[in-house]
Amino acid sequence: PMLTRSTLCCLNPDCLSPINPDSHIHCQSCGVPLVSLLYNRFKIVKPIGRGGFGKTYLAEDVDNLNSLCVVKQLAYQGQGSWATKKAIELFELEAKQLSLLSENPQIPTLLAYFQDSGYLYLAQQFIEGEDLLKQLARQGQFSEVQIQQLLLELLPVLQFIHDREVIHR
Repeated sequence: PMLTRSTLCCLNPDCLSPINPDSHIHCQSCGVPLVSLLYNRFKIVKPIGRGGFGKTYLAEDVDNLNSLCVVKQLAYQGQGSWATKKAIELFELEAKQLSLLSENPQIPTLLAYFQDSGYLYLAQQFIEGEDLLKQLARQGQFSEVQIQQLLLELLPVLQFIHDREVIHR
């Protein structure tokens, strides 16, 4: 799927209102300069998640017919250089493991690992689907049959990952 957008997304991980008209050169919310193409390849569409180490964005890969992808930004604000160094090591390890494991169709393919504007990023294949928590909220408690089906879909990929001596957390 492709999206046609006339907006730019601010890449400041702390920006509270990151969507901007593409005519702006600075974020209207936080004032940070806007990037039209990250790594000269990825057009960031919108934020889709946030974790302890950074932010995740939906993006378009202009080098691949504007196909949708996911860009993860390492935006760790830890205390001390050791913690920051460890966060960088773990982020790089995630990119390496993604590269090694992407032969499995249930694991997204690594598209790029790069640094841009002072942040580390990894770009990966976007896999269409519904978040499990949203599915539970929409339909309620799973039946025994639904739980069995979920496990039958999930356990083979976990076995694949563990066979390669990777621990999924």
